[in-house]
Amino acid sequence: MRILIIIILVTYTANAQDGSSQKIQRLSLQKSQFEFKPPVDYAKRILRYDAITGQAVYYDPKPRVVLLDARFGKYAFKWIGYDGEEKTVLVHRADAIDAIISASVLKRSSGEYVYVYDIQNLPSSPTYLSTVVIQTFASSITPVRMNNGIVGQMTKNKDIRDGTWIYYGSTNFEPRVDPGRHVEMKLISTAPPGIVECRIAGGDRGINGAGEDMPQELENVLPINTDLARGYTIGPVDKLKGISQQEQLSYLLKVLPQCGQQGWITAQTLRTYEQLLKQKNLQGIFTRIANDLKTNSITTEVFAMIEGTKN
Repeated sequence: MRILIIIILVTYTANAQDGSSQKIQRLSLQKSQFEFKPPVDYAKRILRYDAITGQAVYYDPKPRVVLLDARFGKYAFKWIGYDGEEKTVLVHRADAIDAIISASVLKRSSGEYVYVYDIQNLPSSPTYLSTVVIQTFASSITPVRMNNGIVGQMTKNKDIRDGTWIYYGSTNFEPRVDPGRHVEMKLISTAPPGIVECRIAGGDRGINGAGEDMPQELENVLPINTDLARGYTIGPVDKLKGISQQEQLSYLLKVLPQCGQQGWITAQTLRTYEQLLKQKNLQGIFTRIANDLKTNSITTEVFAMIEGTKN
């Protein structure tokens, strides 16, 4: 009996080590590293000018940032106003949302690729989905507008810079994508799929007014699309058009470990693919990817990128 138990344990350990017990599991989008830092140095405000001397009379606005609710990403920006009363503006972090993005690709007979993105706002999420941004590296990009909503190219900043980023605003999402709901969006391109970045935002992006402008030092604390939740998906990449077989092998060897980090491929399947690629046996992967997708050994993202190398 003891020998049987040992055999079972050894078998279980071996299975765990070779990845056969692992399952694909897409990661939820991650929080940003942005911090709402209260101003340390700030200027006093001019309250009025002395009627006799004409000199400016200053007062201390005492600007500060108060965290109200970490889960909801809710902050209060406070200061003393010109009337001597405390003013408050409510600000919400854009990354206070729990969501998963999945993507698949359809290739038309015309050669165009239709990218289909599904954003799942998880039941654990504290707020609704308000923005989706997809990175692309293609000259031909046609985002599909939904419900006459706002779709366009995202303005770049220090966080959103490489490539062209396509923006889908909340006006596209009807009904509203509250926790537990999902939404689908599409874009069309002549470029095949590769790994790209994505960003999403949740909740109300505006701020409530306080009857006067907040001190400039508090304005400077506000993020400019740098607090979005971030992750990876697939999107059109021009440089993958018509590449040689050696370039196909090199690209897949480079990106498949990234796919593993994203939970898009099991460890065992990753090792098998890498071995086939090192043997320059791309056909060996082609013959098995449909079954690997069916058995949940790879996600639609991995399937689409491997199929895309056939262009």
